[in-house]
Amino acid sequence: MRKPLLVLFDGNAIVHRAYHAFEATKYRAAKPLTVSKTGEVVSAVYGFALMLLKALSELKPSHYAIAFDKKAPTFRHQLFEQYKAQRPPTPDELVGQIERVRQLVEAFRIPIFELDGYEADDILGTLSRQAAEQDIDTIIVTGDADTMQLVSPRVRVLYPRPGKSFSDTMLYDEAAVTEKYGVRPEHIADLKALVGDPSDNIPGVPGIGEKTAVKLIQQFGPIEAIYAHLDEVTPPRLREILQENEAIARQSKELATIVTDAPVSLNLAQCQAGQYDRERVTELFRELEFVSLVPRLAELEAGEAPPQVKAEPIKGDYHIISSTPALDELISRLRAAKSFAFDLETTSLNPMSAQLVGISFSPAPGEAYYIPVGHTGLGEIAQLPLEQVIERLKPIMEDATLAKLAHNSKYDMAVLAEYGVNVNNLTFDTMVAAYLLGEKSLNLKNLAFSRLHIEMTPISELIGSSAKQLPMSQVPIEQVADYACADADITLQLAELLSQELQREGLWQRPSQ
Repeated sequence: MRKPLLVLFDGNAIVHRAYHAFEATKYRAAKPLTVSKTGEVVSAVYGFALMLLKALSELKPSHYAIAFDKKAPTFRHQLFEQYKAQRPPTPDELVGQIERVRQLVEAFRIPIFELDGYEADDILGTLSRQAAEQDIDTIIVTGDADTMQLVSPRVRVLYPRPGKSFSDTMLYDEAAVTEKYGVRPEHIADLKALVGDPSDNIPGVPGIGEKTAVKLIQQFGPIEAIYAHLDEVTPPRLREILQENEAIARQSKELATIVTDAPVSLNLAQCQAGQYDRERVTELFRELEFVSLVPRLAELEAGEAPPQVKAEPIKGDYHIISSTPALDELISRLRAAKSFAFDLETTSLNPMSAQLVGISFSPAPGEAYYIPVGHTGLGEIAQLPLEQVIERLKPIMEDATLAKLAHNSKYDMAVLAEYGVNVNNLTFDTMVAAYLLGEKSLNLKNLAFSRLHIEMTPISELIGSSAKQLPMSQVPIEQVADYACADADITLQLAELLSQELQREGLWQRPSQ
């Protein structure tokens, strides 16, 4: 049985870190991540979502919670009026993103902790201490290095690696913190008390740098011990500096110390990691145009042996064509429809070397057909000879009176040309249409999700990925049939929707015009 694990998220710190990470990235600097339809800036929300999904899928917590800062002043402001006084106001475009993050957190059903007079760090410190008292380990996910002082045998910190991408993180235990700072976690506040912390406007002791501070702590211990042995400090000038600034040093430590006795209580039952509101999360991802994150929802686990959440095959009137009469009936159906979408399944992304595995057609929404021609697995259902299929399909594919629709038609037409079929009267390409309409992703699955609210089966569920990836020709016909039919079906549905949008935007012009 897996040991209990509490994962605590430092809400504001992650959002701010994500915001500034995207701002600093060169290709984002001129154009922040926005929702194409509304112009809403969502860079920080996307970064937060990436970190959240990474933590949930990799750490697999049994319990979780998140802490946010409140706008009200904290006890540190009462102690030192200039605490964080140098910080500029939160940018307007970030304020709205914080609210979006809260919506996402609520959809994931992660309990939210926040408290007037205290910072999120204090809540994290208190909850992690209470967890340790209940024999539960904690991992704090943050973008703020201040929480390193909370690391203990029971507490670790997941923090971005310096100079790396925002989601490239490292898990800090006691040894890692000591190696990074030169002092143990419980002395991080002492280090800040001596050196100061410009980000929080903690003054520290003038004239003492990090190397000197580390040496003092290694020799004497915390601030209290340093002043208890002040007469042993050398050289004399350093002793004088410490003596003259004792009040500042002690106050700086108080400012830098995260409290672990804030008036909050860890209720494990309420923090149980459970089933999130997948429908709401999916709706938010669609609204924010985070379509690339949807497949990662399947990686999430909750509990000891949770079921994976996978996309269900689209339910349509789909058929496998494996006999000559059925092929003839399909050709008659396509001629009667006057227009149809088509899609190819092949063995390669290179059209010059790709071998045809199958062809799908959709003459009407929800209706599609798959003709397998190149499946090589043992025990497969009967397949029509490739030469026969090409001979029968060539006339309708080259018939200028029949309109054809496709997604990434350049590839499909190049493959068919290798088989002597020259597609005529291609009237619509959903990939081109999506590009003209300013869609960020031109992938068919992503367009189905964002435009039709349909979650399609990713190709990786059929052929796998990386070293274990199979060619499509080795995937059973019945599995490929639903997938291929859905591709043609969705292409047809998207074409109808996107053509209307192109007309509204003045981007549609028929040849006769």
